[in-house]
Amino acid sequence: MNFYAEEDNVKITGRTIFREHIRYLGYSATSISFRFTGRRASANLISDPDSWAKEHHAWIAVYLNDDTEPVKRLELTKSHQTVLLYEGNKTDTVTITIMKYSEPEYAICGVEAITIDSEELLPPPAPKKRKIQIIGDSITCGYGIEGSPDDLFHNTATENPAKAYSVLTARNLNADLEIVAWNGKGVISSYIGEEENTPDRSWLVPMLYQYTDAGCCFQYFHEPKENWEKWNFHNFVPDLIILYLGTNDASYTREIPARNQEFCSAYQELLLEVHTKHPNAKILCILGTMDQRLCPVVEQAVKQFTDTHPEAEVSYLELPPQLEEDGLGTFWHPTPSTHQKIADLVTERVKKMMGWE
Repeated sequence: MNFYAEEDNVKITGRTIFREHIRYLGYSATSISFRFTGRRASANLISDPDSWAKEHHAWIAVYLNDDTEPVKRLELTKSHQTVLLYEGNKTDTVTITIMKYSEPEYAICGVEAITIDSEELLPPPAPKKRKIQIIGDSITCGYGIEGSPDDLFHNTATENPAKAYSVLTARNLNADLEIVAWNGKGVISSYIGEEENTPDRSWLVPMLYQYTDAGCCFQYFHEPKENWEKWNFHNFVPDLIILYLGTNDASYTREIPARNQEFCSAYQELLLEVHTKHPNAKILCILGTMDQRLCPVVEQAVKQFTDTHPEAEVSYLELPPQLEEDGLGTFWHPTPSTHQKIADLVTERVKKMMGWE
């Protein structure tokens, strides 16, 4: 039996574009899951590896049932390739998940037809009772998490959102997760070098938040901005929203009072946007692992926002800086050990905020 990754057939996690029977997995940890009874399953996947250096190819992982470790992790090296997802010695009922490991900035991953060796597809896994949305940057994506500080270039092979605090926290809380995160992006500026003094406002997180997958629309479909697919905020209604932003902005603000104030105002505008879209969600703002210069500004922004919007439940958690003994990844990004510490701290705070066991 062949089928497409339509909503009736698969559980969709994260923001995805569905066009001409192809489900495009864009953001880190976006996935599709399906259930069947049989011995074998495969998927036809598409990508655009020829448009990218090998270091920026798309990577996926395949999970079986409720396992937290993938049974397969692979690079998409062809524009069309068939991937064996599962093969068993006996007929069994299994759940298979295809998860995108690399970020939306790089090569795409499209799920075309899926093939199983039985005549009937089972209903997809049920949604979880809890829902979390995380808005962030490279840390949320698991950027460079398996790399080294000696790396001269970023390689998507070293990205692993499943080891990042974002996915770990969702697993700790048994929640479905939507990630909107892109490395190097900020609220008022993307990351800029020390020798630069002009903010990079080309692509910022508040803009990305409005679209299903701006990267896919712009880089793969080559569409003008007016044709990019707007996200339907009714598709995923979170109980909790986590903002982990400010690390990249700090490369521009540099503790300059006027720039700090600009960031503070823009951060509150983003909080208002998020709160307006999801008025019943509680919001947790976190910062501090890689750069703490904007921590007091985020704390100030949260206080000012809650003073003017007392109906909103927003709180702030300052994270401790990463420790040398926990290692460093590509471009000094956090390692799995550091991410686990972040996840533990965030999980503890969220349980208190939400009253979750």
